[in-house]
Amino acid sequence: MAQQNLNKMKTGEVAQRARKAGIKGIENMNKEQLIQAMGGEAPAAKKPGRGGGHRPAPPGSKPQDWKSIPGNQS
Repeated sequence: MAQQNLNKMKTGEVAQRARKAGIKGIENMNKEQLIQAMGGEAPAAKKPGRGGGHRPAPPGSKPQDWKSIPGNQS
């Protein structure tokens, strides 16, 4: 079945198709996991993309750097 059609179906309908496909443990899966188990891909919104990323911590935010901030010397 086409990936797009599975995404448009209700979770129960996707679960029935997964049962027919012989996938085990579907009781513990959500809709996206069921689709992936049947060979589909995650929806575009769930895929990692560009942007965001990890910003470096501001100076002095690590305990090792506290002594370097004026006023924190003891």
